[in-house]
Amino acid sequence: MKKLILFLVALLLLAVLAGAGLILYIAPDKGLNLAYEQVPVKDRAIEMVKRMKLELVLSEEDVINLAKASVADNPQVKPDVRVTGADFDLQGELLIANLKVLWKERIPVGLQVTYRLSWQSPNLVATVVEAKAKKIKLPLTAFDDQIIPLGDELPKLIQIKGIAFENDEAKVSFKKPSLKDLRSLIE
Repeated sequence: MKKLILFLVALLLLAVLAGAGLILYIAPDKGLNLAYEQVPVKDRAIEMVKRMKLELVLSEEDVINLAKASVADNPQVKPDVRVTGADFDLQGELLIANLKVLWKERIPVGLQVTYRLSWQSPNLVATVVEAKAKKIKLPLTAFDDQIIPLGDELPKLIQIKGIAFENDEAKVSFKKPSLKDLRSLIE
């Protein structure tokens, strides 16, 4: 009986150590936050129209700030998961998110989620293509697509036709406005 109790105590201790090791393993490596700079998309679009251009270039930093703003506005991504920090890297049409999340309001977890960006009017949609905590791959079904409301930033008269991702920047092309639309913008 004494051996059984010792065995159960040792097994319990081993389980606690394994759980603590897992929590330390999945903890975020670096301190991340949700601070971002506002991107003046509306002002840039109006200037673009005044210069009679139909294309606006968003730098990698602009796309990252728009993505961070979207996450900061909606940090509760699942009932038990809240994003507390994020950093992004734009690689063509892929957006790699390094996220610091809090699971069950107690356990910090570092995640890397890779999204494929696409334009679905009026939003830029980030669809999950890979997710992992350190080197542990996670099921894609555990993650939702993210919406970056780019079209909402623009005046109603300016409509996006499409977005192309090249050389770590996004080229936003617009539908040609009518003469009446242009007059109302300039006045």
